[in-house]
Amino acid sequence: MKIKLIGFTCFFLAINFISVAQEYDYNCTTIDSVLQSFQVVKLTGTNYPIKDLNKEKVGVLVSENQEEWNNNILRYNDIPVYGWSDEKLEYRLSGDSIQHLIVVVDSLINPQNLHGLLDSVKVSLLMFGDTLNDRLTSYTQEAENALFCGQNRRLSRDLAIQYLFNGFDLKNGQAYWNKKNRLNYLPPEVHGLNGREIKYKVDSIAYQAIEAGAFPGCRVLVAHKGTVIFNESYGFHTYDRRTEVRQHDVYDLASVTKITGPLPLIMKACDDDLMNLDAPLSSYWPDWKKRLFHRSDKEEMTLREVLAHQARLTPYINYYPWLLDDGRLKDKYFHLSPSDKYSLKIDNNLYLSASFKKKVYKAIRKSPLLDEKKYKYSGLSYMIYPQLLSNLFLANYETLLYTEFYNPLGSSSMCYNPLGKVNHNRIVPTENDTNFRNKQIKGLVHDEAAAVMGGISGNAGLFSSADDLAKLMQMYLNKGSYAGRQYISETVFDEFTRVQYADNGNRRGAGFDKPLFGNDTLSIKESYPAPGVSPESFGHSGFTGTFVWVDPQYQLVYIFLSNRVYPTRNNRLIYQMNVRPSIQQIFYDAIKEKETYQSSGKS
Repeated sequence: MKIKLIGFTCFFLAINFISVAQEYDYNCTTIDSVLQSFQVVKLTGTNYPIKDLNKEKVGVLVSENQEEWNNNILRYNDIPVYGWSDEKLEYRLSGDSIQHLIVVVDSLINPQNLHGLLDSVKVSLLMFGDTLNDRLTSYTQEAENALFCGQNRRLSRDLAIQYLFNGFDLKNGQAYWNKKNRLNYLPPEVHGLNGREIKYKVDSIAYQAIEAGAFPGCRVLVAHKGTVIFNESYGFHTYDRRTEVRQHDVYDLASVTKITGPLPLIMKACDDDLMNLDAPLSSYWPDWKKRLFHRSDKEEMTLREVLAHQARLTPYINYYPWLLDDGRLKDKYFHLSPSDKYSLKIDNNLYLSASFKKKVYKAIRKSPLLDEKKYKYSGLSYMIYPQLLSNLFLANYETLLYTEFYNPLGSSSMCYNPLGKVNHNRIVPTENDTNFRNKQIKGLVHDEAAAVMGGISGNAGLFSSADDLAKLMQMYLNKGSYAGRQYISETVFDEFTRVQYADNGNRRGAGFDKPLFGNDTLSIKESYPAPGVSPESFGHSGFTGTFVWVDPQYQLVYIFLSNRVYPTRNNRLIYQMNVRPSIQQIFYDAIKEKETYQSSGKS
């Protein structure tokens, strides 16, 4: 079903809405005006707009505002942005193996330089000007594709990037969105919400929490009906207030890893008939089978029971103390450089013996079962999923995630062990670890259980920016599809997101968390998550201060990222102040206010 985003009367015209909107002059009338100036001048090549991020290596060439272009493009994918003033431009294009170059054409471009590039790479044009004149059209002769945009200002450039990366379809100067598009970035007013009021309320809660010391800073992103309507950064990386939180900063997701790492691959395995929710997990992890001289009390527990935390598993095991002797690391387990024998990265110059994984697996197999088969949250099974899934798919777990999900989604910052993969300045630090690693943790997984697995685990270990996390969550909202690609079947996805054991008082889905029963009758202090969420909604929280929630009924994606464990995990103010559900509830209140307004006949 297509949803018309632009080209209608907004509820709150003639005001400046959010802080970014004030700078960009983002209001519905202005957006309409800019989009009506857009014109597809030439469309002879493929992949324009860019629908397949993996089809070819793309770069963008601009004459000015390079940082702005980079920030806007990074919402969709991490691709190089070049400047015309770069004397080594052709060398860099060749070195980066660029196949498709998006060239921004404006009054600063020298036509002779432009024609010189057309021989070496496929070229598409984004042309900016007051009118589509002969000078601009002359550039299109050798280019495969060309889009003309109105005046070269922030709003025009922003919307051009959104169109370029398939954030919306253009028809007769109006924008339309459906599930074949990627997320776009527009003010809340396009869906009839009061952006200024929303921002005021969110700002108040976020700054109050920062002032109280609940966390140094945070990111809040909300998407509604395929549009990112709120995308704000608050505070700093640390309490010394040196580095401000920015849009593309990367956070340790902690237990949000459970639904962003192993779970999509488990759902894919069910789609591919490699796994079945009602089969014993030991069918896929033989270490849990009972054999001669191989004790196991976990042979019969099903995958469904395990994923719903209904299998009597012990909640958690501390593995790292086995590596210590009077608080010091045992030499026999560690080496200063990596090798096949020492392959588990603990720090840049510290590697753990790969054989330690076997001790972890053995401890999990021999861990005692709880007395009752009822809901009890446990992370033990998630320690084994990376190896289990690697065995099942006959491919490396980490590589599978990147090739099957993160790369085609454009989630370029979502990764394990981000040091060397993501710009160091983008990574937000977590705890000052005085127990195991004895250092300030930044770019290394905070969770010690995941740390002894080399940072690659199913229970924790993934890092991501809010924008890249939003793509995966929108795919979940779309029941397994995003930008025209079906990653997981709707049938499988519906099965995983429903409550599994309601008759036993267990609210959980298969891997996903769900709202408390009767959540809508509870106060903000008692509810989980916010009381406004629908029973169909699902998500997960993370120990480091992260939270994601998807609500199909309201077509909402809510993402909150923070490093509340900086500098110590003992800081529980984020819970005591109900920060995450309080911010989440603001968006439900705004939607209900709009519905009340419409039902009163004033729309």
